[in-house]
Amino acid sequence: MTNASTPGIRNNNPGNIRRSDDKWQGLADVQSDSQFFVFTTPVYGIRALARLLINYQDKYGLRTIHDIICKWAPPSENNTNAYISSVVERTGFAVGQQLDMHDYDNLKPLVLAIIRQENGQQPYTDQQVDKALVLAGVEPAGKPLTQTHTMRGAQVTATAGTVAAASGIIAQAAPAMPVLSALAETVQQNALGMLIVIGAVMVAAAAYIAWERFDERRKGIS
Repeated sequence: MTNASTPGIRNNNPGNIRRSDDKWQGLADVQSDSQFFVFTTPVYGIRALARLLINYQDKYGLRTIHDIICKWAPPSENNTNAYISSVVERTGFAVGQQLDMHDYDNLKPLVLAIIRQENGQQPYTDQQVDKALVLAGVEPAGKPLTQTHTMRGAQVTATAGTVAAASGIIAQAAPAMPVLSALAETVQQNALGMLIVIGAVMVAAAAYIAWERFDERRKGIS
């Protein structure tokens, strides 16, 4: 069970992102902390942390632990050198190593190290962290759309398993694409006959889901 002994954990804001005019996704309706944002779930708080690190790179060209942490935890408020040393130790990256915040294998260790440093603990599951990173726009390398959390279980093969996978994907998109609702049922009932159209249907459904994910990110900080 998560130990909510720190403000960051209590606020679902493990990066301790300070209050501002930024309209983050997942902000709680009631901002009960006068200094730091409160999020509805940890996933949204972790997403915000990740988006800030991405912004540091994209807007300011900050790509090393030294430069990122000097901005994240400036000397006026923190023991920045100790913070940098802690992050270097936990990530295994060199202090001046060039990192890419759009790369899952670079971003995730840095996010986890910052959470640990800010709260004295890292209580979140890999599933929570990965979901937050996907919402921030960064997915694990080598995982195509059909293998991400959005379409988990959808393995594309020309078998009855394909039908089940396609049906699941269609069902996810169906609420916003009503024409797919009837088609999802047809796929299940007429498996062999529908194999020839599954590919096209999955592309349509996948395109909608990808757009929906982009639209959600567009409404947050980018």
